[in-house]
Amino acid sequence: MKRLFSIGWFICLLLLCACQPPPERAFYHWQTRLALSSSEQQRLQSLGITRLYSKFFDVDWDESSGRIVPLASIKIDTVGLAKLQLVPVVFITNRTWDHVESDAQLQKLVHHIFYKIENLAVPLVNGISEVQIDCDWNTNTRRVYFNFLKALDQRLAKIHIPLSATIRLHQWKYPQRTGIPPVARGMLMLYNVGNVEDWKENNSIFSNPAVSAYAPFPRYALPLDVVLPAFSWGVLFREGEMIRLLNDLRVETLRGDARFKEIAPQRFRVQKSTYLNGHYLYQGDLLRVETCGYPELKAAAQFARKHLPSATQRWVAIYHLHPSLIKAISHAQMEDVFAVF
Repeated sequence: MKRLFSIGWFICLLLLCACQPPPERAFYHWQTRLALSSSEQQRLQSLGITRLYSKFFDVDWDESSGRIVPLASIKIDTVGLAKLQLVPVVFITNRTWDHVESDAQLQKLVHHIFYKIENLAVPLVNGISEVQIDCDWNTNTRRVYFNFLKALDQRLAKIHIPLSATIRLHQWKYPQRTGIPPVARGMLMLYNVGNVEDWKENNSIFSNPAVSAYAPFPRYALPLDVVLPAFSWGVLFREGEMIRLLNDLRVETLRGDARFKEIAPQRFRVQKSTYLNGHYLYQGDLLRVETCGYPELKAAAQFARKHLPSATQRWVAIYHLHPSLIKAISHAQMEDVFAVF
């Protein structure tokens, strides 16, 4: 009887594993020029990456013109894209919805965004497999944003393209408060969880204590994919206030440079007014460098594996594909992260 009991549990375990196939692998690309280098192509191929979520453009309210405008449109070089599914991502600022005052204006916005995506995707031989909207909506903008998603989804359905939306941790934790977007899938963003404006914050991108504070999570009425952090930035402070983020800045860039003095771990003072990454820094400005390398990336994967509900299909993506990422995290380490699932 004991032997039969053990065999029964073994069979159940096999059936459970059979119902949860390994997830599909993806990367995000967040630069205005999509042109994969040979090293990036090799890394994607060796990791078995089948999908690339690529930011096509931003949408924001422009104070000077009094209009909602597209910004930072992508330019696409198709080399290396033939074997990849491409998902256009459109980032829309939350303040945009404060300036959509009628259904006619909303429909016009849907029309412009739909055709801009279509025009930018013209060079792609394989077309696009999905469209994703990235917006950190709140209770005040929820109604207009969700109406926009419904209208865009109806437009995309005519050409058989699904619509997805990004989901922040607080939106996953409190769906009764924030609502659930009317889309086919949600992409859980497992980063940007700390207080980036607090100088004392060590890593606002990701930390186990910060994400663990959200657990446990309720049932969510959308299939959830997940994107994990593998990036670095500098947080610039001036006279005690956070001024801006300097993307893809790493500690190694500042160490040994006479213009910057390391005053604490990952923290620097500007010794002489200068330019850095296209931004002008004043003497006395402070920089905190935040990085998500292999340890943080794997910790995020383990958190997602523990808390996400089981699914017959799931995309696991890494944010974001960049030359510094290829140098900072090895092929073996990335394989180790994907193996968590």
